[in-house]
Amino acid sequence: MESTGLVIARHGESRCGREGIVGGPRGCTGLTELGRWQAARLAAALAQEHDVKPFAALYATSVRRVAETAEVVSARLGLPLTVSDDLRDPDYGEADGRPWREVLSEVRAGPEDGLDIAVAPGAETWKDYLVRVTAGLTRLLDRHRGERILVIGHGETVTTAAHLFLRLPPEARVHAGFEVTPTGITRWERQPLVPGIRERHHRWVQVTHNDTAHLAAAIMASEGAAPP
Repeated sequence: MESTGLVIARHGESRCGREGIVGGPRGCTGLTELGRWQAARLAAALAQEHDVKPFAALYATSVRRVAETAEVVSARLGLPLTVSDDLRDPDYGEADGRPWREVLSEVRAGPEDGLDIAVAPGAETWKDYLVRVTAGLTRLLDRHRGERILVIGHGETVTTAAHLFLRLPPEARVHAGFEVTPTGITRWERQPLVPGIRERHHRWVQVTHNDTAHLAAAIMASEGAAPP
């Protein structure tokens, strides 16, 4: 059986992210022009990878910035897109669509309290979010055992995968984090504990984190011209 692989790519730059707006279903207004350029470069890089090590399936959330990125990738790879809203970013409740500066100024809790306290009425806590997305990722990996799957998601998706595979407690978020930039690619593989020996003991290995070489390569190919 082939090794199971999980590749997660973050969406391109979003308007709500650039403007500092809480980007739930109401607040997200899709990709910026730069974000669309990034999505095209991401799709080209993933298409090359797909030719060598095919993806069995492509998943994404319905949040507009992710959906727009995933549609570009789906068309380039020729892979049907399946929406998996179990993997969507945290629910922000009444904060959705408001400026982050305003929302955070109203939170009367420290970082550690924030693990259990929502940023606004109706919002998920970080612990609730981890439970939901961890369960979603686990279901996908069980469904595609022995296959490579591609997920277009959020920065939090990458963080949750690290918590899952490294068995980090929710409290780890207070002390350390994982930088994830627009269209950064993170790759995980389930490999034998002892290389070259087939046995029942396996572990998850992070092959790359936040790989954005596709963006740098595109800029170099255009002789240093800045992206549109």
